[in-house]
Amino acid sequence: TYYGNVAGVSIGEAVKIKFATELKGSGTAGTAPEIDPLFRACNYTKTNTPGTKDDYDPNSNQSTGESITIYFYQHDIVHKISGCRGTFTLDLTAGEYGKINWEFTGIYTAAADGSIPAITVNATVPPRFLSASFTIDSYAAIIEKMKIDAGNEIGRRPSANAATGILEYFVKERKITCEIDPEVVALATKSFWGLWAANTLVAFTATVGSAAGNRCVITAPKVQIADVKYGERESLLTNALKLNFTPNTGNDEIKFSFT
Repeated sequence: TYYGNVAGVSIGEAVKIKFATELKGSGTAGTAPEIDPLFRACNYTKTNTPGTKDDYDPNSNQSTGESITIYFYQHDIVHKISGCRGTFTLDLTAGEYGKINWEFTGIYTAAADGSIPAITVNATVPPRFLSASFTIDSYAAIIEKMKIDAGNEIGRRPSANAATGILEYFVKERKITCEIDPEVVALATKSFWGLWAANTLVAFTATVGSAAGNRCVITAPKVQIADVKYGERESLLTNALKLNFTPNTGNDEIKFSFT
């Protein structure tokens, strides 16, 4: 008999948080970078070679995959998100340092008063995307930008026994993609159209940084060109390529090595 809102009920749905970090190493080869927990909570397995490197390879674990708790401070209020698992995109531009955009999903915990704790930030300067030794199909293409999307899909496990009705969030699928913008050259030199038409799987590699302890080598054994378009950069003709990273033997479609 009258207008108005009906009061809703919070059912403890997901809390999402997005933030960006630099792509950089710890400054010491064989010591994990600060972003180590973030990679692991995106279903990447770390393998440490003491004094040499830390490798991050994707895994396909669901409920057994690692998770993290994120504390977000806004002035003197702390928000706690538990059981976080997520995904990321890596943006690289020639001459600039790499930026990783993270997105995590977790379970809500009531906000509370709390002072921002003292933290120690690694002072290592992030490396720039220079002298990258970038190749695709063994061809040193001239590119300006690269964007890698981890492509994780986040699922949830409902449970009537859980305090929020949700037992956990987990990575349920992964489809890694990449976008690059190589300059167009004669087809006799490199035909991306030919690779696309033949569904050819090729190797891919790029390096960010050169100093020991602050270098990230990105490799992929079987990359497929999913789409080819034309673009333009400073009046130079380019290809806009979309790449799909495919597994070789499994859980190996990409590797991040901090050396």
